[in-house]
Amino acid sequence: MVIKSSKLAKGIILPLIVVVLAVIIFPASCSVVQPNERGVKVTLGQVQGDVIKPGMVWHAPFATQIKTYSIVPKSYEVTFSVGSDGAITKDMQTVGSTVVVRYNYDENRIMDIVTKYSDSQIQAAMKDNVKASLKESVGKYSIYDLVAEQNKITSEVAEAMLSRMESYPIAISQTTITNWDWSDDFDKQIKETANRTQEVRKAEQDLKLAETNAQKQVREAEAKKKAVEQEAEAALIKAQKEAEAKKVEADALAYYNSKVAQNYQVEIKLKELEIELEKAKRWDGREVPEYVPLTAAGGIVNLPNASR
Repeated sequence: MVIKSSKLAKGIILPLIVVVLAVIIFPASCSVVQPNERGVKVTLGQVQGDVIKPGMVWHAPFATQIKTYSIVPKSYEVTFSVGSDGAITKDMQTVGSTVVVRYNYDENRIMDIVTKYSDSQIQAAMKDNVKASLKESVGKYSIYDLVAEQNKITSEVAEAMLSRMESYPIAISQTTITNWDWSDDFDKQIKETANRTQEVRKAEQDLKLAETNAQKQVREAEAKKKAVEQEAEAALIKAQKEAEAKKVEADALAYYNSKVAQNYQVEIKLKELEIELEKAKRWDGREVPEYVPLTAAGGIVNLPNASR
């Protein structure tokens, strides 16, 4: 019975040991590199081989491990206060700001990340270089230009960051200035300036309105003057037309009267001709003087007998 129990124990324990060893050893000898990762094999602190692409990787358990590095873009945000960290403008005003840098590990330089840099070293370098780039760019502008020239300043800082971080194994995709900050005293100055600007604008608007009203009155006066001139011109033209019409009427009447007179003279002449014609019809061949005096030398003159 003792022998059988010993054999039974060995038959159970040995497979159990194998299973336990497999459970322990298998995870230690197999690693998975995700699609958005790149891996590096490290054996007893020494980097071996090339960068490992995504997939399952077998390696010696315990002594070897696969370190993975994500190549997914990530953000690093740094905020500079208005105090000693702030940038100084061209007009000697201290400003703070918030800068966000979007970057990812350069998969072609993963070995540099493993052998030369840590993530904290890279972020510390980004903070220093962002601060230097920001101060360099802000120093070219007055504090009043920061908002108006923000796109230009952001472009300058982004270009400076690409240059300063060129030696680091990262790829910077975007650098953005998300906020500006300045002292409370300058805040008050801005409000006072804004109020004065608003007053000036109101005065300019009032002046413009007065000028507009004056121009409107001038235009209305000119329109009235033009209307009066047009009415006077129309009245003059009407009077001229009426005078011309009366002249034509008078000329027509005079012409009519002259024609009537001519007709009257013609009628008189016709009457005279009729009388002469009648005389001619009655003439007996003797000449009769047109005028015969009734008396001559104090005596009576006898008229010739017409019947003889």
